[in-house]
Amino acid sequence: MAKKNIYLAMILSAIVPGLGLAYDGVVKKFIAYLVLGLIFFGLWVYFGMPLDAEINNTGYCCYLAYIIVWVFNLYDTLRTTIDINRGN
Repeated sequence: MAKKNIYLAMILSAIVPGLGLAYDGVVKKFIAYLVLGLIFFGLWVYFGMPLDAEINNTGYCCYLAYIIVWVFNLYDTLRTTIDINRGN
């Protein structure tokens, strides 16, 4: 298997959750991170950006969940790319 560029995989995953994993050829993880990212991002937009001055804690929780998925996605992309480059 050809070596994968770690920097490109990380940049792709930073832009769209899981896209670096798609670059690595791990399509199932890509779909999982993409779906989770879209769900939490959509919930954050729906609950977290009210047009009035009311504060909604649900939006903050969805934003936090999105950030957790995004960070774990970056970590998983790094580990997966390193494993692929080592031949595991």
